[in-house]
Amino acid sequence: MSVITDKTFGDMLAALQKILRVNTVKSAAEPGKPFGAGNAACLDAFLAMAEDMGFETYNCDGYAGHVDFGDGETFGVLGHLDVVPVADKGWTCAPFGGEIKDGFLYGRGVLDDKGPVVSCLFAMKQLKDEGFRPSKKIRLIVGCDEESGWGCMDYYARKVPLPKTGFSPDGDFPVINVEKGVCHIDIDAGALPSGVKEISGGQRVNIVMDECRAVIEGGVSVYKQSGAAAPEKTFSGKKSDLRLEADGKNVIITAFGKAAHGSTPEFGDNAAKKLFAALSALFPGDKTISLANAVCADYYGETLGIAMSDGVSGKMTVNVGRLRAENGRLVMGLDIRYPVSCAESDLLKKLSAATGAAYKITGSHKPLYVPEDNPLVKTLLDVYKSVTGEAAAPLAVGGATYARALPCGVAFGPVFPGDEKVIHETNERVSLDKLRLMTELYYTAIKRLCM
Repeated sequence: MSVITDKTFGDMLAALQKILRVNTVKSAAEPGKPFGAGNAACLDAFLAMAEDMGFETYNCDGYAGHVDFGDGETFGVLGHLDVVPVADKGWTCAPFGGEIKDGFLYGRGVLDDKGPVVSCLFAMKQLKDEGFRPSKKIRLIVGCDEESGWGCMDYYARKVPLPKTGFSPDGDFPVINVEKGVCHIDIDAGALPSGVKEISGGQRVNIVMDECRAVIEGGVSVYKQSGAAAPEKTFSGKKSDLRLEADGKNVIITAFGKAAHGSTPEFGDNAAKKLFAALSALFPGDKTISLANAVCADYYGETLGIAMSDGVSGKMTVNVGRLRAENGRLVMGLDIRYPVSCAESDLLKKLSAATGAAYKITGSHKPLYVPEDNPLVKTLLDVYKSVTGEAAAPLAVGGATYARALPCGVAFGPVFPGDEKVIHETNERVSLDKLRLMTELYYTAIKRLCM
């Protein structure tokens, strides 16, 4: 039987539904609301819940906030309330509805990361209600800009000293002790072929692109120039992968794929790869399109010639998350996750040599590595085994969590081994059973680490 009471779980579920109904996709800044009105409202609501539970709270100028329980050396639990953008189509339930259907709770952020931080808050509440007196100050820190640059945590850290140790409920169970380095880069792939009037796609570099398009001048005559007998024969792949529209003056090619988290592009289907395959048929031998094809060809940089790997963190990954035309040139936004044994400078040298392209770094995070024999890792693995009955080894991933903001931090949940990868995807959801189980794990972990 779960140590989480029915009352705790019921109250938590209602609170989480309330938080899920607030759209926290980053929007235009307003006074006191640096990441938009929705993010500020969600932070206020979360901290108000904690205050109603009797916890001390702090709002760091709308950038982030924290909830404190106990006194002494600070132990951190770090998560976030902001979410990635939502696709317009394909959701079974409203992305900001907090709906329950067939035993699952649906909503953008239910796993990344609203569900886990609300789960941790209610785990703390149950411990408090039981009379638990922690030996440390448990500080639950929530940011509002994790998905688009960590501006929240950078600002918070300038105002408040970060804990020396802690975990982030923003990854996978059992424990993530290795996180690859992250480098977000815009590369200038070169001048677009004459006749390409527009190319666009993607909203964030850390999402596998599910749709992109190109507008080509010349209408159906473009196809005759390519040597194809008919427009549809210019392109390979499934019929649903591409949509072709011609108005006599322009051809619009729209490519479709499947979204996924940019750290695991292999779980998605990048629309950019299909678009550039189509453009290659129309503009054979064009240098810019050929380079774009090489960048999109695989998820590991092998075709491009920049592949790297090590025994601790595995292969580097490359995601094309954004496309745009700028002054007649193609700009590609890349999300690269590189092994912990590699330096960012080495990656940039290889990329420059392979592409010959100018580039601009738009964001980066250094790798994280906490050895398996570290007490934090050992304790969390033991907690996972005691609660689930399953022995498991720590994980190495490409995801970037707030754990790497700490001198000693790891990621702990919320995704269980074998679960479908739905973070950053359409129909992000969690089963009610798994939601309860993760709350039990957070309850047990916080108790064990702070007793």
